[in-house]
Amino acid sequence: MSAFSSLSEFWQTMLPFIMLVEIVLEIGLFMYQLLRSNKPVRSLLSLAVMAVMIPLLFSVSQADTDNIEDAFLLDAPWLIFAAAIFLAAVHFAIALPQEYRRKKNELSPFSIKEATDKLPMGICFADPNGRIILCNNRMRRLSFALCGHELQIKSDMENALSAPDRSVTVKDDCYILPDKTVWQFRTQNITVDSDDRWQQITAHNVTELYNGCQKQEEINEELAEVNRKLKKMYARMENDVKEKESLDLKVYIHDTIGRSLLTIRDIIDSGEDTERKLGALQNAIGMLASNRVTSVSTMDEVKRTAQQLGVAVKIDGYLPRDTAAEELTVSAAKECVTNCIKHADGNEVYIRIAQRGERYDVTITNNGKIPTEPIKEGSGLSTLRRSIESSGGEMHISHNPRFALLITIPAKEMSL
Repeated sequence: MSAFSSLSEFWQTMLPFIMLVEIVLEIGLFMYQLLRSNKPVRSLLSLAVMAVMIPLLFSVSQADTDNIEDAFLLDAPWLIFAAAIFLAAVHFAIALPQEYRRKKNELSPFSIKEATDKLPMGICFADPNGRIILCNNRMRRLSFALCGHELQIKSDMENALSAPDRSVTVKDDCYILPDKTVWQFRTQNITVDSDDRWQQITAHNVTELYNGCQKQEEINEELAEVNRKLKKMYARMENDVKEKESLDLKVYIHDTIGRSLLTIRDIIDSGEDTERKLGALQNAIGMLASNRVTSVSTMDEVKRTAQQLGVAVKIDGYLPRDTAAEELTVSAAKECVTNCIKHADGNEVYIRIAQRGERYDVTITNNGKIPTEPIKEGSGLSTLRRSIESSGGEMHISHNPRFALLITIPAKEMSL
């Protein structure tokens, strides 16, 4: 078997170098096992490997060929050195993965610290004397933001929370940091070895919850404002309803009295068909004396009433029944029939209805005398204008080349 001294110069240099590397790795493994493991006995095998490798390394690196003992070591088979290197490499290759798995599966002060550092919340623990014995990275960064230095004792945290840095805003038991994150801090007692004086201080990131509450407060304020406006609108709507009922009553009384006066004048001026005219007058008086409050009529009723007064109403077009457009057109037709008899001495009223998109255009004329000057609105026309404009429509009066009442009415009723 070849001796170590018979090897080439390259291998006489390479084998000690490999042994040195193995020794360094074993020293590192030994130190790791000694410091991180709860059972120091696990490091004895690494110690034994080093006890073998170190003398072999010194025997070949510092041997003197003139010394008989050193010469004996140099004449030793080189396989002894190769076997020692191989066994040390196998031990290291097996021990290192074992230590890694053991690190993952066993609790140690280092693993606990590493686990707390990975928490998204801040956490620290204080012993009964108030000393901080564990503080994760998140709590350490929060302490720097609150007071500008790391926590040493529990009173440091208490002082930082009671008087934080000027850049920190405190609102509703929440601490708003310069980076706009919001944190809440809680302190509670925990029991360790039957001693309940230990304390745990935690910091929770409540940014989303805080911003959500702020947004909800803004929404509540907007809802309160909307509610206030709704109450005001309801109060105004009640007044509008009362005003509309009063206006309808005025229109009804105006139309009824107007027809009655025209009938009386017709009876006085002409004795023809007196019984029919007296019947119409009695009907009008009866309607006026009844408990009827609003004027609800149709175009057919307008035509029949006007015919009793000697006026023919001719309609071109159509309006849907029971709508605001029909109600306003009926009121306008009544007023025009009354004015045709009273002012124009006519006996025909023409009503033309045309739909234009979402609106109705209504034109009312007569065959009476042509006005010589602009029409002055009396109580009847003024009341009619207010009704039309309050419904979102328009009203215009023309006197040249002939009288014409022009109104535009929305097809749909206005929403409140």
